[in-house]
Amino acid sequence: MAGRKRRRRRKKECAVCGWRIVWWRWSSECEPVRRLHRIMVVMEMVGRGGGWRWRCWLLEVVLMVMLMAAVGVVECRAGLHPLSTQTLLQTAVAVPERESAEVGGTSAEEDRILVRKRRQETDDAANTDLCDFGSSPEENLCSWTNLKVAELKWRSTTGDSSFWMGGPEEDVSYGDNLGGYALFETSQIPKQGNGGLESAMLMSPIRNTTGATGTCVKFWYSIGGLSPDRLRVLLHPVPESASESDPVDDMMEGYDGSGDLVLWEARDMTLAEWKEGQVVYTFDRKHSIIFEGIPVVSDDINRRYRGFFALDELSFTSSSQCGAFCTFEGGTCGWSQDTNDDFDWQLSRGSLNPSTGPPRDRSSFANDGLMGGYAFIDSSYPRRPGDTARLMSQEFQGTNPDSPLCMRFWTHMYGNGVGSLSVLIYDVNSAEDRVIWTISGEAGNAWYQGQVPIASPTPFKVVFQGEVGANSLGDIAIDDISVVQGACPSAPQVAAAKSGDCTFEVDECNWANPSPRDRLDEMDWVRSVAADNRYPARDHTIGTTQGFYMTLPRGAVQRGGDRSWLISPTMTGSPDPMCIAFWYFMYEPFIDPSGPSLGSLKLHLRYQSSEGDLVTLPVWGLRNHQGPNWMYGQARVQIDQDYVVIFEGVWGSSRGNGFMALDDITLFAGDCSTKPEKALTSGGDCDFQRDACMWKNITSDPDFRWTTASVSRRPANLPDHTFGGPVGYAYFDVFNQNARPQSLTLLSPPMDKDEDNAPICISFWYAYFGASDTTKLKVVRESYDRTAEEENRFGEPVELWTVDAQNIGAQRPEWQFGQVQVDASADYRISLVGMASNGGFAIDDIKTYGGSCGHRPPRAVPSSSDSNAVAS
Repeated sequence: MAGRKRRRRRKKECAVCGWRIVWWRWSSECEPVRRLHRIMVVMEMVGRGGGWRWRCWLLEVVLMVMLMAAVGVVECRAGLHPLSTQTLLQTAVAVPERESAEVGGTSAEEDRILVRKRRQETDDAANTDLCDFGSSPEENLCSWTNLKVAELKWRSTTGDSSFWMGGPEEDVSYGDNLGGYALFETSQIPKQGNGGLESAMLMSPIRNTTGATGTCVKFWYSIGGLSPDRLRVLLHPVPESASESDPVDDMMEGYDGSGDLVLWEARDMTLAEWKEGQVVYTFDRKHSIIFEGIPVVSDDINRRYRGFFALDELSFTSSSQCGAFCTFEGGTCGWSQDTNDDFDWQLSRGSLNPSTGPPRDRSSFANDGLMGGYAFIDSSYPRRPGDTARLMSQEFQGTNPDSPLCMRFWTHMYGNGVGSLSVLIYDVNSAEDRVIWTISGEAGNAWYQGQVPIASPTPFKVVFQGEVGANSLGDIAIDDISVVQGACPSAPQVAAAKSGDCTFEVDECNWANPSPRDRLDEMDWVRSVAADNRYPARDHTIGTTQGFYMTLPRGAVQRGGDRSWLISPTMTGSPDPMCIAFWYFMYEPFIDPSGPSLGSLKLHLRYQSSEGDLVTLPVWGLRNHQGPNWMYGQARVQIDQDYVVIFEGVWGSSRGNGFMALDDITLFAGDCSTKPEKALTSGGDCDFQRDACMWKNITSDPDFRWTTASVSRRPANLPDHTFGGPVGYAYFDVFNQNARPQSLTLLSPPMDKDEDNAPICISFWYAYFGASDTTKLKVVRESYDRTAEEENRFGEPVELWTVDAQNIGAQRPEWQFGQVQVDASADYRISLVGMASNGGFAIDDIKTYGGSCGHRPPRAVPSSSDSNAVAS
């Protein structure tokens, strides 16, 4: 988990004095003499008061001197150099934290530095394959080396320099701003003429063969800013004659990367948070691991802007430490055979029947290698059609609602008798299976990658289930299983046809534009290859110019306010919450002087209510420019009835200058939050682009009412606030010859109470026009009891906000910002109450936020006499 704190100390309490004793351990090479692997040394004692504390402290010093002498004898006899008396005393004795100033000891900061130093020594001795990059002021790159063939460099730094040199504010190892990590600042431009690679490459010491079971590389990484492109983990073969003493630059002379294997890659920003990465690999020769940070190309405008890659906690360990990862070259890793099936999965290096099964494992197939294995089901005798074999993972804890897992694997399904391969979630608590991915039939004599999102609120196991098909030519194989954090669309698309997942690499996956006869929109979403567009320059799925995504057309026929709907296949309703995740692109390269006017992207759910009404419920929405990169969005879905998901794109007045696109839609189980938080949408939100949303005019007088602006009828040529177009807001305009003020009410839909009884904030934009000093606008709240009889559902109206036109001071109509805090401890509804005899108000962009807020403008606070008396 990002930002975690790791405790590497084991603490024991001294029962006599109430002192805390912290033991540090390190390895010793005295094995031949005393078989000592670890020597425990008292490092630090912190006083907690009591008359015994100084006597206990002195006693511990005496005991430690005796222990040091014994250690020195043992080490000397083993041919080692004993630690100096000064070093051992520093190790054994620490001044009590509370009284360091009183007794003339070290400061708390110096104590902390000493503790960090000893912790680093302990880690280095206990695990020579772990690098946590030290801590201030001695952060370092451990035994990892910057390669000169790359013109840019990694450096060691700490979080207290994050606003100076870049990087996260805390490291992973220590969880504070003094812990070290490796950093590559991506906006730097290499010096001219060197001819090296325009990246930063950090190489490990030479490593020997991994053996059949493989090695797990674990690390934490962070990506931030506009100038990073991608972070890669490479396997670089080295000559068998190479040794640690060889100069790295001599060994890498002539390097061009062509012989390297890409083990892992990440492109998405982590928003300065730490994420864990891991990968399992096998290799039969000497090699090194390289972390390569690649910035965007030099002529990309984003290269001017700050950005970084950061690394921490680099380690090499056994493949069993990488969870469900498996290459099947040294066994089935943490996967086990289910006992409630018909037969078992087997391991193999290559099929014995050229009419079914793979000729070799996936990595050998791709890289023309000689070593490797895979798991498969043998469909030959005595198997019969319908027999199943189940391979089960280790048990996983329930996933975080906002952080599902993505499992990737490779499949081989060759032979005219191939049955089916399914991935299931086995609920440990209920002992029930749930199919999340399934594919059947022959796919050719090749390996294909599959992936599926995995989410469960309860402990679970993942199951690969192979089913025998029509005859004995139906072997099914799997290889190279990996599990990473984050949502991903199911692939290939046919394996989860009813899920709604889509990468758009093959087609639209049953997502469709509405028929023109339905008159629901004015334009269509278009599936487009990145190479044909200026932006986005690459798709999100594969990150290349050859990838596909859905985009809004930018033809001259469209007008500001035109919209396009992309409608999902029908989804089955459920009382359990679901989450829809996707990647969006909303970029406006040049901002008009009047402000951003790209348009909007919204997510709606459409279903038929129990009363038979067709309901369109907004659940997510953003407006205008968001940035030049793909960004992650997600929203919660919980509807009992069957429903469809609608992505609505609306062009603003800047449609010829802007770009909007969608990619990698995923649905998974979980009660997730809205991301980004600002995209959270309630039923009361409205920008009035097409209609009044779910707001209703309840004024009975047909001559005076709230209405939406039209090209032929709008007040004082007031432009829309949202996009600057001629229409797209609500208003009332009163001209009454008898000068009697009219009251007009625009009523919101019922709003749900906050689950934590916290207040909410409603913001909006308003504009005044006319000449009457009686023109006013008020915001009124009424409590709402859904269970009461119709006549008793609403409480007393309470005025929350009011402005008087004569106090606005505007010479002409112009948009001004308003906001007010609303009590959300119970269900409620909001009324916008206007009053005028010669004039009116316009309203636009109503938005609800969680949390408290003050009145805007400050003068909008109603008087005490007004707050309990509202005009009807």
